[in-house]
Amino acid sequence: MTDKILIKIDNLEVQIPASHIIVEKDEYLKLKNKASQGQYMSLSEVLEMVSVSRPWLLENVLYRSDIRSKIDIEKNKDGFVKYPENQGGRYYFLASKTKQFFEENFAEIFNL
Repeated sequence: MTDKILIKIDNLEVQIPASHIIVEKDEYLKLKNKASQGQYMSLSEVLEMVSVSRPWLLENVLYRSDIRSKIDIEKNKDGFVKYPENQGGRYYFLASKTKQFFEENFAEIFNL
């Protein structure tokens, strides 16, 4: 794949609709990351994001003690998951850190 497309056409004008803007790729990525900061995700949203079943996520991530010690806010001040206080309670995930965790720990989570 190439990052550059070169087309030479003299006197070419491209009109951009008023509803669109051109933004540098780095700026776009920064804005995209900021969009999830301060946002919370439900367990179902996390399941949809990582495309795994609920039992798999619980067994391989949320109930693993080595991972829980990193992500549970009760066990680690830098954690990003609020575990339910009772059975049937809700999980809360800080979206930005949840996405980052799955990106950075893919091999560990899948035992690669």
